[in-house]
Amino acid sequence: MRTATEPGAGAAPRPGQDLVPHTVPAPVFRSLARARGGATAVGLLRGGQLSKRTLMVRALRRVADGHPEEGTAEAAYRGLVELNRRDRAAWREVMLHPYLDAGLTRALTALERGLPTDLRWLEQLTADPGRRAWHRVDAVSDGMALELRLADRGPFREVHGHELAEPLTAGQAREWAQALRAAWTVLVRRHPWHAQTIATGLTTVVPLLPNPDGTEVSSAARRAFGAVAASLPDDPVLLALTLVHEFLHVQLGALLDLLPLHGPPTEARYHAPWRPDQRPAGALLQGTYAHLGVTDFWRTELASGTGGKRARREYDTWREHTDTAAHTLLESGELLPAGRRFVTELREAVRRRPAPAGTLRGRADLVHDLRGLGLRTGDAVLVHSALSAVGPISNGAETMVSALLEVLGPSGTLVVYTPTPGDARAGKTPASAPCTPPGFGVGVLAETVRNRPAALPSAHPRSAFTALGAQADHITSDHSLNCSLGEASPLGRLEELDARVLLMGVGFEACTAFHLAEYRIPSRLAGPHEGAEGFLDTSSFAAVGATYEATGAVRSGRVGLARCRLFDLADAVAFAVGRLPDRSAGQ
Repeated sequence: MRTATEPGAGAAPRPGQDLVPHTVPAPVFRSLARARGGATAVGLLRGGQLSKRTLMVRALRRVADGHPEEGTAEAAYRGLVELNRRDRAAWREVMLHPYLDAGLTRALTALERGLPTDLRWLEQLTADPGRRAWHRVDAVSDGMALELRLADRGPFREVHGHELAEPLTAGQAREWAQALRAAWTVLVRRHPWHAQTIATGLTTVVPLLPNPDGTEVSSAARRAFGAVAASLPDDPVLLALTLVHEFLHVQLGALLDLLPLHGPPTEARYHAPWRPDQRPAGALLQGTYAHLGVTDFWRTELASGTGGKRARREYDTWREHTDTAAHTLLESGELLPAGRRFVTELREAVRRRPAPAGTLRGRADLVHDLRGLGLRTGDAVLVHSALSAVGPISNGAETMVSALLEVLGPSGTLVVYTPTPGDARAGKTPASAPCTPPGFGVGVLAETVRNRPAALPSAHPRSAFTALGAQADHITSDHSLNCSLGEASPLGRLEELDARVLLMGVGFEACTAFHLAEYRIPSRLAGPHEGAEGFLDTSSFAAVGATYEATGAVRSGRVGLARCRLFDLADAVAFAVGRLPDRSAGQ
């Protein structure tokens, strides 16, 4: 498999083609290194696993030639070929079984050494691609779904290196399901980026026994893509952390299958701050990467105000450990050029995500700051925010929403942008009634508003807004399917209402209102039709916003530690119409 870390390298897979050149484009490489790979990166890694396992199945057929297992290997191979032809989804299910890699590796090793091997497991796997013997767990939080299987039986699970739990009773399976659902709620509401990644790639959890002293254990295995193993903690936050930590191990293992980051093993050993024993470079890289996720997790817990002293202690510890280990790796001399880039990005992620500073803020503190900024009773305000920039808040986003609503009063309206993943780039606009699944990439404040019982979402399948307050129904009703962010969207209603925009800890690049200006510039409507949204482009928003701010029309101040800007939506849109770059032919 050919790999690269430059964009545009390699060939795109053709439909039905299983073995293709695999590349790691530079943006995906950077996002993976910073533990921000998301669904795009998981899809790339999964494609690599399909090709790898297809090659292994072919190798098994070849190596078994002349052995007693030849007939079984041939039958399994033919069965997979037929399954691929008849039911592509079922074939993928078999090929992505988390323990297929381990089983094939064991069989290939035995056959190459002339040892007997039992391949009946492969026949059984092909016959049961849905793994019906495992307990299924469906977790849904705020409309975001996670589907898992509890692998409490079956071969090759010992690759996790810990004592496996006995097959679960019905009661134990329910206990696991309840714990996973509680952990999933923690991830969706406070760690949405990690939730999206896990929902895309994690398929299997293997129950383990805790250590004899009662401490919890967890594991990921290099040859078990899609699976993590863990004992069951009594704290949903710790189970959520375990899923984040171990699935980062899974991602790095799959990346290493595509792109070597370090050279062959050497005798050298290095200090790992979290272990008493020294580790080879490959193991230290795995630990450092997984603990980037741990650092990130506790930083978010600290910023949300829900983690208390534990979050501060854990964040400080793991940030220092991860930074130290990254430095050790960069000084080891064992990293390949791609590995140096990977660890450099990893270390930058640690250093650029400092912990929120300052004292814990309550509702009264936030109300004081918002009023000082100039927010008024009766305002309709569109808020874009990076809540972590405010600093630690008691009870996190819930307190911030309550503070905003208190300042706005019964006659005011709070509006947030809650877009959803869609097929906009393909130009597909659903003809049926739209739904409002969770928003992604808009921050925890917007998700918290969206989840309030009184919140009203606009009925657009991709570019929804959500509102709370007196004008919520007027702002969000009749959001045209053919007008994501134009006159017939909530932005148009907000303009009519003389609404304001609050940028809290974010810059003008996040100012959705500027898209309304784009609708008034004909040359920017570059898509074949409005539903394609080919024209939407935020690249010039920051520059236009800086020019607008220089006119003196923007009120600036602080809410907590966050730099904030407050301004009139209609004036900002009118200003942007004359300054957003034209897209006329030839430009």
